[in-house]
Amino acid sequence: MGTELLAVLPPGEAAAVLGWLHQVEAVFSRFRPGSDVSRANAGGRVAVSELFLRVLTEACAHQKRTGGLFSPFLGAEVARAGYAVDFDAIGAIGVAEPAEPAEPAPARTAGTPLVHLDHDDGTIRLPDGVAVDLGGFVKGWSVQAAADALCSERGLIDAGGDLVAWRGHADRPWRVGVDHPTAQEPVGVLELPRSAAVATSSVVRRSWPTATGGRAHHIIDPRTGEPADSDCLQATVLAGNLAAAEVYATCLTILGTAEGPGWLAGLDPTATWLTVDRDGTVRHSPDLPLEPAA
Repeated sequence: MGTELLAVLPPGEAAAVLGWLHQVEAVFSRFRPGSDVSRANAGGRVAVSELFLRVLTEACAHQKRTGGLFSPFLGAEVARAGYAVDFDAIGAIGVAEPAEPAEPAPARTAGTPLVHLDHDDGTIRLPDGVAVDLGGFVKGWSVQAAADALCSERGLIDAGGDLVAWRGHADRPWRVGVDHPTAQEPVGVLELPRSAAVATSSVVRRSWPTATGGRAHHIIDPRTGEPADSDCLQATVLAGNLAAAEVYATCLTILGTAEGPGWLAGLDPTATWLTVDRDGTVRHSPDLPLEPAA
């Protein structure tokens, strides 16, 4: 999935998690020609796996919950922004420049694209110009699914900073640091509850220069089809489920530091958050278990 994996688990369970994530990557990678995502994005009516249909259906449910602010159908837009190949091929952040898109973006239409999902015969058909990109959502979903399937009383699975952690009543709490997107010193340390999921969305980590001298990134605002342009550089969300936390963090980044927190409180009052704006200012919900970095 183009990310580092840290699993604090017994060796057998760690190996099982790694195998599961490889299986997920084979289904959902935009950069593997034989994946379900790549074949669906090629057009026409395509037979896909039950796993693909299950995850996309859950992503569509989040799309509905967020009023379309989160969308799993931004594959064409993120490719036009420059993320058309694996990020390792683009090169180090701030160094390599992706190729400019060959075709201009089509005019955007209001509402959700008419996607045909047939669970009876296991097929999908996307409208012209629409492509699936489940990116961070499927990473969060698959890590959460892996954690839910394990038997260990205590464990942690961290996929590129997005993590699930759990522990027994008598165990010491997990403590995890939150990086600052523009400063060397971390924002602080989260002391996690017994069962927790933490996701971070950033416009800094996966960004690249454009031909016009600006920068682009992979967080697409579905309202415009362009990289999000709010004041929020990074959003971190602590919630009970990692797929949901991924969605919330993405939406906070799109909405910005003024509108995002109120929006999230209305959608899920149990989720807590932290944001960093373009000036480096850190804000967080009052009940976030954040301690200053040592």
